[in-house]
Order: sequence, then structure tokens, then C-alpha cells
Amino acid sequence: MDDYRVLGLEQGATQKEIKRAYFSLVRKYSPEESPEKFREIREAYERLKGQTEGRGPVFTRPSDPLAGKFLDLYWQHRNAQDPYSARDVCEEAWKRFPEEIQFLYYLALAQRRAGNSGKSVKSCEELVKREPENQWFWRELAVSYDERNYTRKAYAAYEKAYELGCRDNRFLLDFSVSCDNYERYDRGIQVLTELVRKDRRWKREEISEVLAAYSGILSMCCKERRDFSSMLAEFEQFIRQYSIYIAEYLDIVLGFCTRMIQDMNLCASPHDLIRDILSAVEKVCVQGKAKELLAMVRGQYVDQCIWEDKRLSETVQLGTEVFFLMDGKSADLRTYALLDLKLCMIEEREEVLPQLEIMKEEYPEYYEKICDFAEQLQNEKNLGYLKSSLLKQYIRLGKYITGGKYFEKYPDEKKKAMRTAVHQYNGDQPFVRSGKKIGRNDPCPCGSGKKYKHCCMKKEQV
Repeated sequence: MDDYRVLGLEQGATQKEIKRAYFSLVRKYSPEESPEKFREIREAYERLKGQTEGRGPVFTRPSDPLAGKFLDLYWQHRNAQDPYSARDVCEEAWKRFPEEIQFLYYLALAQRRAGNSGKSVKSCEELVKREPENQWFWRELAVSYDERNYTRKAYAAYEKAYELGCRDNRFLLDFSVSCDNYERYDRGIQVLTELVRKDRRWKREEISEVLAAYSGILSMCCKERRDFSSMLAEFEQFIRQYSIYIAEYLDIVLGFCTRMIQDMNLCASPHDLIRDILSAVEKVCVQGKAKELLAMVRGQYVDQCIWEDKRLSETVQLGTEVFFLMDGKSADLRTYALLDLKLCMIEEREEVLPQLEIMKEEYPEYYEKICDFAEQLQNEKNLGYLKSSLLKQYIRLGKYITGGKYFEKYPDEKKKAMRTAVHQYNGDQPFVRSGKKIGRNDPCPCGSGKKYKHCCMKKEQV
């Protein structure tokens, strides 16, 4: 703290302010005319130079040799990650040197690391009592209150530290969590917006903090039921600008996208924004697993949009499950589900064709999956043959798979096709296997005498 005063600065000054003050003073106090003052300025600058943002207060070394030994011993235990010994050293040093407030500060930190959060609160309260304008002391008091779940007190202490100048990323993130806990969402959004809009180029190690800030803004916007369109636009630019680092944090990014999709109704015009973000993320997803995760998120987006679109029938809406939510299912289940969907669409052709035009314009991810069948559906001349071909495969697979919607919705078609019921709707799992899965080398269930892989297995790959 004395080093700041030597340079004529308030505690917590930025590196730019420190550098500017130093060069201003050395021009005033040259080494030839004021050697002692110059040395004092130089030493203070060297101690403050390179100090990372949010590191903490800088104390001068105690003049008493014994106090210096206590200080060295404290750092020795702290560097060895022994909080209990560090705490004991600080307690003894504080008793012997009550004028050296740094021992009380380090004691508060050591007490918290040792699990003595109650004692840490008392130490921090004494710190702010002695120096009520010290931002670092208020900051540690806020953290200690958090440890004790004193929500209201923690929020007030964070506000005071903020007022006194705490602005580093870690502090702003912690402050936002306190805002969330105290249900001051507007304040939390304001604090995190300040973080993400800092006028600087982010370092690689800071990317996770910025992503956490965007996630926090989104979460509190959703709790506040507040439009987050402008934040999405900024997030998309951030993803593109720092795409070289984003691959390391895909779990955070895709988690953000999932939450964004769940509450996209809060945005005035979300679709273009969401598609831009997913497009930006797609350029980062180069590995197979990452592409699979992104495909799942895209599927959630399309599914959410389509189920909320009142212009679309249930049959068209069910297509989202077939195309996007069955990736983990076996090939035969996926084939059966697709056949079921196509047969329903044939029965509802007049209603479905205009809806497919909507899909083509507004949901290209969906339409791309069914565009070939859409062309077949438009050709009324060959519709009978198409239906017959699909129905044969559907009945064949239906011998050991249940859950299709087609025969449930159109029982007359079921009576025409077969005499016994083999399909039942099965709650939230519409497509399930009713019998043992047929192995590749098992006899084909159609009775041809051939192996399954040489007969119906090939025909079922629609």
C-alpha cells in the first residue's frame, strides 16, 4: 500500500497509471539531484510493475528483522500449500507486530484456506474497520461472508469493494454470483456486461472467464425474463474472433447454446442470431465427437422451433424426433421410425405438402433430411407404388418393433395390411423393440431361408 502512495496513486491503480506516474516522478526527481527520492520511487515501481490484475494489495517489507522472518516463514508455508502452518505463523506474528496490518490480512486468507471461515470473517471485519477505504480488505470480507452463506452481507461487501475500484475478472464473476444469490439480477447483468465489454484483447487463459460471464448474463436474463438479443450478437462476434481458443471450451459453449435455445422466446427475433452462433461454433467443431455434440444442439433447436410452430401438424413435428433425436438408436429402429413418418405423410399428403414448403424456407436442417421424399410425395402418379413399397418394409420390421403411429392413426390401413395387431403406442418412447434384436447372421424373419444380412437387412436401409 505504501508503494502506491510513493507514486501518488490510489491503491489498486492500473498498470498504465503506475507506469505513467513513475515516468512523471523520475522526471521530477532525477538520480543526480534527489538520489534517495529517486531510489524510493524506483523500488516502489519495481514492486508494482508486472503485478497482475486482481492480485491483491502490495505491502512493504517490515523494518523489524524478526517480523521479516515471520513473513518469510508465512510465504514458505503458503507456497508449500500448508494453510494450517501458515495460519499459525500469522497468528503469532500478528500478536507480536500489531502495527503490521499485512499479518492480519494474510491471517484472514490462511484462516479461510484452513476452513476457519468464521474466524476469517472476524479478521476481515477488523481489516475494514482499520482501513475502511481499502478495496482489497472489503473484497476478502465479501468472500468470507460468502463462505458463511451470509448472502445479504456478502452482497453489500462486494458493492463496497466495487465502489472502491475492484474490477478484475475474478472479482466481477464472484460479485455476479453474489448478485444471483441475492436475486439482484439486473445488477449481476450490469457487472458481467462490464466484464465482457472491456476494451482489450483477451488472453488465452482469460477465455474461460469471458465465457463464464456470457453464461451468467444469459442465465440472469432468463431469470429476469429479459430480452438478451444484443448479448447474443456480441457472443457470436466473440466466438468468431477467438475461435482459435474456443475448441478447448466446447462444453461451456454448447451448454450456453442449449440454454439459449430453451429460452429463445425471450428474444425479439432469435432465429438469425441462433443460426449465426451455431454457424460460428460449427467452424470450431472439427473432431467427430464435437460434431456429434453440435448436431445434438442443432436438433434441439429445430425440435424446439418446430414444436412451437402452430402452422405445422403433429406428423411433421414428429419428424424432428426421427431426424434429430434418434442418433443413439439402432439402425433398425431409425429405419422403422422413418417408414412410420413417411406413411403418415402419404396419408396426410394434401396437408403436408404446404408445410414442407415452410420447412424448406424456414427449417432447412429438417428439409435437407427429407427433400428426396418430398419430391416423391409431390408425384401423385407413383404414390400408390411408393406407399406399397414402404408398407411392406414397415410390416416386416413391425414383427419385432412396436410404437409406430401409422397404424394407430389409420386403423383401416392396418386391417387391410394384416389381420393381427403388432403395433402399440408406448408412451414417451414411441419406437421400441418388442422382441430380441435380429443378428446379422440370424435367419431372416421373412422366411426366405437366407441370412438376415443378405435379405431384409439390405431392404430396410431406406
